[in-house]
Order: sequence, then structure tokens, then C-alpha cells
Amino acid sequence: MFWPIGLLVAIGILALGIPLAWRLWESYRVRRRETVEDALKVLWDCVERQTPSTPDVLAGRLRLSLRAAVRLVQHMSEHGLVRMKGSQVRLTPAGRALALHVLRAHRLWERYLSDNTAVPLTDIHRMADKAEHRLTPAEVQRLDAHMGYPRRDPHGDPIPREGEEHVARIGTPLTDWPLGQPARIVHIEDEPEAMFAQILAEGLTPGTDVVIEERSPEGIHLKVEGNDVWLAAVLAAHIHVMPAPQEKRTALSAMTLADVPAGTPVRVVGLSSQVKGLLRRRLLDLGFTRGAVVEPVLQSAFGRGDPTAYRVRGTVVALRREQARHIYVEPITAPNGGENNEPADQTARANHAPA
Repeated sequence: MFWPIGLLVAIGILALGIPLAWRLWESYRVRRRETVEDALKVLWDCVERQTPSTPDVLAGRLRLSLRAAVRLVQHMSEHGLVRMKGSQVRLTPAGRALALHVLRAHRLWERYLSDNTAVPLTDIHRMADKAEHRLTPAEVQRLDAHMGYPRRDPHGDPIPREGEEHVARIGTPLTDWPLGQPARIVHIEDEPEAMFAQILAEGLTPGTDVVIEERSPEGIHLKVEGNDVWLAAVLAAHIHVMPAPQEKRTALSAMTLADVPAGTPVRVVGLSSQVKGLLRRRLLDLGFTRGAVVEPVLQSAFGRGDPTAYRVRGTVVALRREQARHIYVEPITAPNGGENNEPADQTARANHAPA
């Protein structure tokens, strides 16, 4: 007995179509859930910043049309996550709980990537945007405990604790900070992404100590780790600072390894507080510990002399300028008060004990 060709085709299409339709439905459901969670995170952010939380704000932040944002608010309202109060969208207790989970997952994952991987700071926000939708509450709790319950993410944003209604941001905008007073960056807005990348390109991250040398309508002149940085006012407004700890203020005028001319031995006095995780461990393992003597011995003929080869503890190591500028050094002073020009490899043997 032969089956009609048309029936076989219909059965084939049906057999292939059901799994495909199911996958499409699952993909749509996941995207819808992630959009809801993103919206709740935006609403929590509005609470933190004490800014309006209207459907227009959701539309702008989530890149949706106003009509789509209104439908999203209706959907969340039907599921008991939000309620309208006038023109404002307010989180319900259930909405706050879910928003709290997503935000904790995002900021904890950023903290984890910053402290334990070599992922650039410009990329961790995007990676955390994906991870925040996959981490379960139990996984978030384990991650938090594993890292010792950190209070701030790498950008300086507060990591809320379970049950907290609101965690205040800290710091004063750099545009409002007085001239000449040492300050430490405690928070940098990571959105818009392009502005965040520009700020990082200037070597400014949470933990960096700065002094405002000059202010004008066009921007701000900063002294950063002994270097001059000019920052546009619009970028400076994305940076928040607090008074620099007294014991760290001397680092503001410290020389960095990137500033040392070839053939000049210097002694390491410490690493920048910006260096964390794998990079910090790598620099320490390479011998850049307190008291180690380092000498620039060779600059690359390409890329404006980047990288540079340094002799440290009897070994030659190549570092990019971006890495060398995070190593604080001081001139080596001879007993008679002059500079000690003893070859670095000989002096290094006398300072071989790790600091």
C-alpha cells in the first residue's frame, strides 16, 4: 500500500513544523522574560537616582517604541510586578524582589569578572547583561558568599542585599569637586557605553586618585598619577568622587614606570589600586613587588615604543605602557644623596626578597 505523495508531504511538514514552532515559541518567551527583567532593572535604577519612571523613560532606556513600552507596562501590571501611580510606573513588592535579584546578579557578575578574569572593564557590563538572566537565586547567593559579600561593583555602583529597598549612591560629581583637593573616584556611569569607554581610555576607574588643577566651561584639567588629563565637562559629570584617604594622597604625585626613561633604574613602591584580579597577581608574580629594582632596557620600534622591555629581578619582561603606568616607582638614591646608577640587575639581587 502506497501513501499519497501529498499526505506524506503534509506529515513531513507537520513533523518538522512542530519542533520548529516550539523553538520559536521558547525563544519568544525567553526574550519577553528578559525584556521584563530589563524593565524592572530600569525602574529600580530610577528609584536609586530618584528620577521619573514613566513609560517614556522605559521606551528610551530599552529602545522600544512608546506603544511597545505601554504594552510592556500592561503586561507587568497583569503579572503583579508594577502599578501605575499617576504617570509613574511603580514597582510592587513582587516587582522589587525580582528587580533586586536581577540587579544583584548583574553587579555581582561584574565584580567577579573584574576580580578574577582578564576581561576588560569595557566588556564586563555587556557580559553581565547576559549572565543576569541566567543566574538563579541560589547561584547568586553562592557567588555573593564566594566573593565575601562585596558592597560595590567595579563601576562603584552599590550591590544591594536581599531585602534592601534602596541603597544610596555615594560620592560627589567631579564637576562639583573643589580645585586642589585630592579625591578618589568611587563611581563611573557605565552608560552610555561610548562615554564610559572614553573615560577608561584616560586611565580613570573607581579607585583612581585625582586632583582638579583647572576648571573651565569646556572641561576639567586633572592631575592623575603624575600625568595631566583633560576631560570634557560632559564626561566629568559621569564621574563621582570622595576625599582621597590621607595615607594614599602621596600616590597622586608618584612617578609611574611608564614615565621612566630607558637605562634609568628605579625602585617599585607599589601598584595602583586599579590593578586587581589576574593582572595584579601577574605583575606580582613577574617580580614587580615593593622594593624591587626595575630598569627599562629596550623600547619597541613600533607603536610609539610600546611595549617596553624591563629588567626586573634578573629577568627581562615586556609590558605595555597601559600596564606600566599602574606601577608606582621612585628614583634610587645613593647613600651620598645622589642618584644610584648601579646596574639594575646588581641592585635587584640586593632587593630580591619579596615585599
